[in-house]
Amino acid sequence: MFRKYCLILPNSLRFLLAGLIVISLILGNQTVNGAPGGEDPNSQSEQLPNQEKAGSRSAILPESVSMDQLSDNTYSRRQRATLEMWRLRDVSRQAVQDASHHSDPEVAERANWILRQWRRGSLPDTPPEIARLLQNNDDPAVLEELLEVGQFRAVVVAIEESAGSVDRDLLHQRIAAVLAKRFPIHIRLALHNDSMLELLQLVDLVADSKEMAVCRIQLMQELGLDIDDNPLLPSASEHWTPKLKRESEVAILAVLGRLDEAIARAKAEGDESLVRVCRMLAGQWKSLADDAIKIAQNSDLSSIEGVRAWCNTLVAADRCDDETIRNLAVEAITSEDAAKDALSIDLRWKCLASHGYIDKAIELLRERLPDSAATVAMASARTDQAFAILGFNYEEIDTNLSVWIRDAIAHQQTSELPELHKKVSRLLSLMQCLLQVGREQEAWTIATVFANSSVNIAEVPLRDFVLQSLKKPNRDDWIVKFAVRPGDRTLSSDSEKFLVASMTDIDISTWKSLLDSITRLMPGVPFERQVHITYALATGEIPAEFDPEKDFPRLYDELVSGHNSLSPSVQRVLVRNTVPRFLNTKIVSFFSRLGQAELASRSLRLLMQRGDMEATSMVAENELDHGRAEIANEAFQRVWKQIAISHQSGQSYRRSSSELHFAVQAMVGQWVLASRQGHTEQEKELRRQLRLTLCSPSTEMRSDLLAYLAARGARSMASEGYQVLLRMTAFGSPEATELYDVAREYSTMIRKTDLSEAAKWFDLAVGGTLESTYFYPIAYVSLPVYVRRWKLEDAIKNQDAENASRHLERILRLDPLDIDVAERLLPMMTRVSDSDLETRETAPANDDAMKQVGEEAFNRIWKRGKQYVLTYPFDATSANNLAWVAAMNRRHLAEAATISEQAVYVEPDSAIFRDTLAEVLFLLGKKDAALKIEKGCVIDDPGQWHLHQQIKKYTAAMKMEAR
Repeated sequence: MFRKYCLILPNSLRFLLAGLIVISLILGNQTVNGAPGGEDPNSQSEQLPNQEKAGSRSAILPESVSMDQLSDNTYSRRQRATLEMWRLRDVSRQAVQDASHHSDPEVAERANWILRQWRRGSLPDTPPEIARLLQNNDDPAVLEELLEVGQFRAVVVAIEESAGSVDRDLLHQRIAAVLAKRFPIHIRLALHNDSMLELLQLVDLVADSKEMAVCRIQLMQELGLDIDDNPLLPSASEHWTPKLKRESEVAILAVLGRLDEAIARAKAEGDESLVRVCRMLAGQWKSLADDAIKIAQNSDLSSIEGVRAWCNTLVAADRCDDETIRNLAVEAITSEDAAKDALSIDLRWKCLASHGYIDKAIELLRERLPDSAATVAMASARTDQAFAILGFNYEEIDTNLSVWIRDAIAHQQTSELPELHKKVSRLLSLMQCLLQVGREQEAWTIATVFANSSVNIAEVPLRDFVLQSLKKPNRDDWIVKFAVRPGDRTLSSDSEKFLVASMTDIDISTWKSLLDSITRLMPGVPFERQVHITYALATGEIPAEFDPEKDFPRLYDELVSGHNSLSPSVQRVLVRNTVPRFLNTKIVSFFSRLGQAELASRSLRLLMQRGDMEATSMVAENELDHGRAEIANEAFQRVWKQIAISHQSGQSYRRSSSELHFAVQAMVGQWVLASRQGHTEQEKELRRQLRLTLCSPSTEMRSDLLAYLAARGARSMASEGYQVLLRMTAFGSPEATELYDVAREYSTMIRKTDLSEAAKWFDLAVGGTLESTYFYPIAYVSLPVYVRRWKLEDAIKNQDAENASRHLERILRLDPLDIDVAERLLPMMTRVSDSDLETRETAPANDDAMKQVGEEAFNRIWKRGKQYVLTYPFDATSANNLAWVAAMNRRHLAEAATISEQAVYVEPDSAIFRDTLAEVLFLLGKKDAALKIEKGCVIDDPGQWHLHQQIKKYTAAMKMEAR
């Protein structure tokens, strides 16, 4: 039976609309959806009442909420009950859910209307502009708009109401992704709106990864909340897989510094991989070695699992210096019974090489990947072996090179396989080896013949393989010469890719912009030359046919508008009213590198006028660097305003995530400014904002923020953040940021203050990421050398001769000609440096032992080096380095002079090589000759401050001698 007050069908939307208008009139000029009470109720399908006024006149107490109120005999009371139950969700939720199934259609309709509002995130206090957007809009993207304006409570309501719905998982994933992507923005809004607890609750509800779980725990710590170990995981984890729960619990314990508990939890779950990660983080290498060998001995060596187990054993045994277990591991990894599939061999040789077993690693690589084997041999100063692996007799290069080239091309032309023939591949590797030993003419011959060949491999020209091969020896100057041939009118996409990779601060779009502009400015110049001109400019050089005074302004106009032929007045109008065609911040840097400060400044101003966020951030950073606080702060504020524009357009969730990097920079910059200016309260607020932002579920965002903090001198906060991020990424990361990247950044930051800690983490990153991180073959020699150098330096500083000897032995196994050790660290050991003596108050008791270790190492390097320069006399760089090593160690100076003269003979134009000769002559007492050579060096390279210092030193010594 219908009530007598009901004038229309109770299940009609118009009933509710009319009722809302009536109740608003009863409550006194109530606004509906933020609009005046007189607004046409039919303009929107479902109007939202204003919560504040409804609540102020309410006669319904929270404890009295029940579904009976929705069926009250008085129409106005039913309406008031609808509004109050909508507003008082915490106490009315169950009643509303029950009422949605009521037999009375009007009661059910009212309850369902309330539920629809909650599911959309629409609450009585929702801002009017957002409320309008929410009406009749069930798209989950609308919830993202709520996040953008800091309406976290509304999103929490929507998420809670989605429980049990078919869209629940999709909705949670979407919100979690947005939280991770735009976390700095959400933290800023939450602090501004005093809604951090609501943001925390949202993270708890939608967490879908171990990174989100760690984020939740850290937010709780920063907010001063107690952490309940039961459970450690967010409420969303009830929907997780057992594997994700297990990984997240262990990761959280590790982040909290409770590694023993993390190990115990991982053991209880029977997850050996998690146990291994935790033990590595705890530095429990002996326990790890004992565990690893048990697993390895029970594994099948002919499988990848068995190989992995033995490699893990070697990693652990080497770090606890357990020679017995280490030898067993090496024996297993090199065994004929070990798995021979590609993945297994890859893991085997990398593990061997990175632990100093270079010859065994090369032997494994030799048959399957001879090019990589040769690369490893060259990187480890086994040059003779590299040529032998490739199948070329070094003594026959002069007479047989042309024959080898013709033979390789013939085999490629007749090959039916869509891949590079092994003869061609080996010749390209030979080219790389020849470049390293100073045989440039022979290397040039290989590159020229191959690049000019018409041979294609699966439609890829052989020239592109030449360009790729030139990247490894860093012959960027050759790349541009082979990227385009006479008569070409276009560049292949691969050629452009290699060209761009050889330049600094130039991306593909900027390169295309520059080349297009040069082509328009110089239509009569052949395309090949246009490419060379563009490349020269992009690398900071001005080619002969380019007139700086005339052509730079023309290039700027072309980049900005492309209307260079128009009058200046017309150009100004076009620039003022159109977005610059090719302008970006890399063009700003381009002009700056070439000394065109005015054009760089004009470009930057124009970009800022157009709302370019990167340009604004660049200006802010520059002003901060130069101490112009007011301008810097204004620019940082402008960055935040530009970010705010995105949500006003309703497109924020579709915007590029790059703006978040500028937000992070602005946050750090403003904090630095507040610290410098003594604004204590602002500094405290911004510090809190930074610490909360460092709880981000995005490891990439954390890494960026920590890098900015470190760059700005906030080492304490950065160090704390890195410690957390290291533990997070040790368990793997879904983003590009990996343990190696984090450890490298952290180690570099703390190297000068805590060398031991830096070496520990860098070593962990290298040894613990053999499978997860890919490096070029050379890195499996160079990275372990870096680690051992740091450990050696630490041992020297602590006068630990025993460990110094051990680290030196490993370095010389990896690279018997390590110049950095020979020129920088050995003098510290043998105490030939006066400055080193001055830093020591007393001579340590074991000083003689350290000196002996250093002298023995020098003798080994010197002997190996002399043999090398004798065999490869055209390698001027190695000859120069060896002579410099002798000078720094004050040893074998007469021989060093001869070797240095050899380097200068090969490259007489090198000021660096002549400087070495001058230093050797100076140490031999030939000061006048040294000074003359050094003065010539300064004339050729006046920008080298070191050369000026040398002249000052030589002149002072001669004056002292003359007294």
